[in-house]
Amino acid sequence: MVDLWMYNFVRNSIDFLNGKSLKKLSVFKHKSVKIKKQNSAIIIGAGPSIRNNNHLEFIAKSNFKGTIVCTDRMLIPCLKNGITPKKFPKFYVLTIEPKNVTLAFYNDPIVKKFHKGIRAILSTCTEHETVEIIKKNKLEIYWFHPLIDDYRKQGSINKIMNLMSKSKLNPSGFPGLQTGGNVGCFSWIFSWAILGCSSIALTGIDLGHDANTPLNKTRHYDEYLRIFKNNKAEVKKYFKTIKNPDLNVKVLSDPIFDFYREAFLDLIIRSPKWVKTVNCTEGGSMFGKRLKNYRLSEFIK
Repeated sequence: MVDLWMYNFVRNSIDFLNGKSLKKLSVFKHKSVKIKKQNSAIIIGAGPSIRNNNHLEFIAKSNFKGTIVCTDRMLIPCLKNGITPKKFPKFYVLTIEPKNVTLAFYNDPIVKKFHKGIRAILSTCTEHETVEIIKKNKLEIYWFHPLIDDYRKQGSINKIMNLMSKSKLNPSGFPGLQTGGNVGCFSWIFSWAILGCSSIALTGIDLGHDANTPLNKTRHYDEYLRIFKNNKAEVKKYFKTIKNPDLNVKVLSDPIFDFYREAFLDLIIRSPKWVKTVNCTEGGSMFGKRLKNYRLSEFIK
């Protein structure tokens, strides 16, 4: 998707050259920073478990004092269910997807109604029309580069991007962050690498579907149909059922979800020891080393 990334990057250049760097939010700006155990965050993803377990309603009614990190797809559902920056002052929404699917995630009057206090974390390769809607709704924007390649090498795309993004306002350009390939994983990275949250709950980060879900109702089915020229029998071969032993549930997965899952679990293992990652989805495919399972109510308590 390099062509699309660069197309969006150039069109966003006027906005980010005069914009705020994600570095401004980092708690690690000073070497003396100390991670506090009470710094916690809840990641809100769009997986089916978020609805199956009524987690939005539960969070909205809770007295959680930590940070809300909302994936862009869940911004409008969160606001409509009472998860607002008015009740949860530490409120962030994140976007990394370069395609126009993100337009709908911000295009609702309720976003403008609750704009005050919502910080939008945007990739410099975000769809430009989405950026325009976010600006129209008056959200506060912070920019970063998604890591595309090894910026240390000559001819690196990321290196060139950062050279082009330097300005008087941001003389060093913008930070480059690993995303894990999806906004749910990036939300987790952002929570500890920028905000310094030491306890992070995952909700709606299923990376799979309930095992009984019809294939044509799964997230990536249409994409596989396109790849295999509507050969449904061939598409079916790429789906599999895996068992989550921690939760004793079966999950329908595919190569895309598998890739995201393996990358996420690898990053969890490599994260600093002070980072405590807790799977509060009560479903989904996430299980492995350094990933604990609690009910959301237990995490908040």
